[in-house]
Amino acid sequence: MLKKILPIVSAFVLGFGLVSTACSKKPIVIEQEYKPFYNYYVLGDSFEKEVEAKFHEALAEKQNAIIYIDNQMQNNMSFTFFNQDNLEEINKRKQNESLPSNYDLLSQREKEALDNDLNKIIKTSQIEKTILNSMSHKLTFYETILKFKNDEFWFKGISYDFNNIDFGYLSLDKENLNYIANISFDLVFNYQYTDIDENLIKNKYKEEIVITITNQDSIIEDLKFLTNDLRKNLIKDRFEWAWFDAYDLRIYDYAEIFSLSNSDFENIFRFDKFEKSFINYILKNNPNTETTNKSYKFAFKNDERFKNFKSIDKIENFNPDQSKKYGAKQLILNDTYESDNKFNTDLFKSIFGELINDDQIILENKLVKGNKEIYKFLSEEYLNWLNEFQTRFAQNLGINSDSVVNYGEITLDNFCLYFEEFNYYHPVNPISYYTAISVNNLNDSYLREEELENKKMPLKVEEDPIFKAIYQNTINAVKIFQEDYGTKKITWNLLSDSKQLISLKNLTNYSNLKNFSSISDVNAELSLLNQNFNTLGKSERDYFLNKTNSSSFHFEFNNSEELENIPIIEMNNNQIIFKKFKDQASYISVDFNLSFLNLNFVIKSDKFYWFERTLIESN
Repeated sequence: MLKKILPIVSAFVLGFGLVSTACSKKPIVIEQEYKPFYNYYVLGDSFEKEVEAKFHEALAEKQNAIIYIDNQMQNNMSFTFFNQDNLEEINKRKQNESLPSNYDLLSQREKEALDNDLNKIIKTSQIEKTILNSMSHKLTFYETILKFKNDEFWFKGISYDFNNIDFGYLSLDKENLNYIANISFDLVFNYQYTDIDENLIKNKYKEEIVITITNQDSIIEDLKFLTNDLRKNLIKDRFEWAWFDAYDLRIYDYAEIFSLSNSDFENIFRFDKFEKSFINYILKNNPNTETTNKSYKFAFKNDERFKNFKSIDKIENFNPDQSKKYGAKQLILNDTYESDNKFNTDLFKSIFGELINDDQIILENKLVKGNKEIYKFLSEEYLNWLNEFQTRFAQNLGINSDSVVNYGEITLDNFCLYFEEFNYYHPVNPISYYTAISVNNLNDSYLREEELENKKMPLKVEEDPIFKAIYQNTINAVKIFQEDYGTKKITWNLLSDSKQLISLKNLTNYSNLKNFSSISDVNAELSLLNQNFNTLGKSERDYFLNKTNSSSFHFEFNNSEELENIPIIEMNNNQIIFKKFKDQASYISVDFNLSFLNLNFVIKSDKFYWFERTLIESN
């Protein structure tokens, strides 16, 4: 992948045309400015994730006021679309007419009536107020990307997408006195923010909803149990299908446990055992279960029971709320022979040079070959990351688990009320519930119902499957980084040696030098970004993150103290050369974040700055 982007320059050309010339005899130095491309990217990415999570939470909180319509609600709100006669008539058209879209079944007046009724429901639910309140305390943090013209605002309201609209109607008796109907479509949350040039970025977040309309209050009470109680209670009640570990998911490479996708879950939910367990849980816990003479039962329409999985939080050491260094660990590089410097230097060389992978290390009580520097760094840090994550998990869900490493939300599909007499499946609004992911949850204290004071001591590093997952995730990511960027063995012994700091095989064929601007542009391309953050740049970055099972990545050369006091560089043939700092003397920081490596290597060798230094060279 990166060999298409790097020779770093062919990628540089996409965004900034970093460097170049087939025969550049003269180095080029021009006015250079600090441009926080990556900072804006992180802020935008964080904003998108946060507001979309807030949209989802607001809908979960308010859904019972939106997706259920009974007689009282119809009368109180004077609906013109959501009434029995109209819904029955539309369903007849659906049975008798074949149109490209179900939306075409509606007349113009009916379309307007649908919009008006939905607007009433949204307004009465106060979901928009909930959204605004939930984000109010974060707007100051995001103010850099919320600079709008003409008094615009980040939240642009809720709209409706009827491209996949569907209708259903069932008369429950011969006289057509009792009925149940539904309408499904996408609810759209519209928002916007600005990029580094204050251009508007407009986004939409969609969720499918299914509105049930009926004059049977008992049915609505049954459905409200699903949307009220299941989301948090399944995981709290230790429901088997809310707790998964690597064995359950058939994950044999622990590195993958931090970046799960839908494909990891799909087959599990096809087992009939899940449907039986899920429905048994509902029957056991639903207070309306004892109602007699029900004409329906809960059922899945087919074995496609799983819709999607979305991770909410996991062990990590990258913090977008710390906008300067994102929670990175600072490691000092100098020319001393102290043990700390030797370790930091060896770790630097392991990442940006040639990865030695034949050291003796112990993972999950087995002696294996690996890299001792990465092993040592992770072993000293991982318990902090683990404890911070499991504390957040306990605060959010009230569950003290000592095995969870990742948690998210599973959304089910094709869950229905089945009216056997009519062989009719009434679709239910997509049911979602929290799920916990572990490497191995066999001895989890929460699942074993152990008291907090009786929890076992943490395992040793060499025993802990969680550490093994973190190590494997990291080492696999570093291997892919080195392969894609073409890192070469680092040959300098001291930083003051007159050798290039880093060698990359793929840094060749520079072109379009006119577009080259500063170290900021170099950083943007090294981090797989480009100036306009266009689709191409994002997709290449996402591909790399997916391949490395990582959720964040950057590779930059910065000032270790004041980012605006940038290193001034020039391009000379196949070299990126450090000249000086823009304003006053300082230290270069090589910032790197991938997998569980979130590091700032700060070069504090005074001799390093006596002369111009080659930061990157390609041979």
